[in-house]
Amino acid sequence: RRGGGDHPSNMVVFGGLYALLDSDDELDQPLAPEKPIVPPTVAFLTPRPWTSLYNLRVRAPVDAKHKRLSLIQRVVPHELMVEIFKRAAPADVSRAACACRPWRLLTQDEHIWEKACLDAWEYREHVETTHAIARDRFRGSYRRMFFARPRLRTEGLYVSRNTYIKPGITDWENVKPVHLVCYYRYFRFFNNGEFMSKTSPERLSKVFKLFKTKYAAARDDGVYHGGYSLQFEGDDSRLHLECAPRHRNDDTHTTLHMWLRLRGTHPGASNRLDFVKLASVDGAGGVDESPVPFPTLAQWEEVDDPGLAYRRSCGINIKRYNGTLPVRDFNRGLNTLVFVPWEHAADHVLNNSAEEMDFFVTG
Repeated sequence: RRGGGDHPSNMVVFGGLYALLDSDDELDQPLAPEKPIVPPTVAFLTPRPWTSLYNLRVRAPVDAKHKRLSLIQRVVPHELMVEIFKRAAPADVSRAACACRPWRLLTQDEHIWEKACLDAWEYREHVETTHAIARDRFRGSYRRMFFARPRLRTEGLYVSRNTYIKPGITDWENVKPVHLVCYYRYFRFFNNGEFMSKTSPERLSKVFKLFKTKYAAARDDGVYHGGYSLQFEGDDSRLHLECAPRHRNDDTHTTLHMWLRLRGTHPGASNRLDFVKLASVDGAGGVDESPVPFPTLAQWEEVDDPGLAYRRSCGINIKRYNGTLPVRDFNRGLNTLVFVPWEHAADHVLNNSAEEMDFFVTG
């Protein structure tokens, strides 16, 4: 009791603690209906932090990192994703790395790039040699070796677009007309050291279907088959291509030789092949009449000259062939080859006609 009055004080017992709801003075006055009722948990003399959680539904905590993952990332384990990327093309692995951060970290696994390196250089060296190069030159990183070491790409075609001016026939409407002739050189390489090539005026959107299978290419008489190798041991960028001899009815034959320099416009691209030299060697009875005319060191260094492509297209310093020499050097149609993947062949810029694009700068 307070103040000796006759009215007892209203008290609430909660958890062994006593809390006064109203004083005696307040009980003497009539209660206002609009006055809010204070819950007992707030009316404690000593506040407790956990009392604000009473009668509230609290959800169980969820792992935020697991919640951000997609369905395939939550279901498929890490080891299985590595095996999937090992069987995918390197270009597809690089595209997957751009999808999200977990896949970007996953595509840096060395087992993925080890498989890609062994497939890229299996035609020219043993497996032990590839492991030794990765250990000695690239500190054991197969991913660094794949992007820094030149390699021939096999998932598409290397294409060059060549043009020249041809004089026309004068008639009543045209006086001294000229024509811009456009033709292409196509190359496809395989991991076993073989290649196929063709020179044709047909555009890329039509010819690339021919090179997709060896069966279709074997039925075309205009397709050359042969093998390629390194010009210098230890230099992956200088290649020597030798076509299979073309035999004639008089027991003579002609063998075509090409020397190319492999490079890339950005790390890991290997998307350019510079023509160094193109020559043919005649022979009879299965024996060449002259030795193979390998290019000199000056010719290998000349491909870095930015004006070489222009001089070749204009026919400057061209050598005329008299038809009697067993060795013939070709000076036209030696523009740089550009790599085009299969999925871009149908709508690539190289499909533009001579009216739409008179000269193609490879870069």
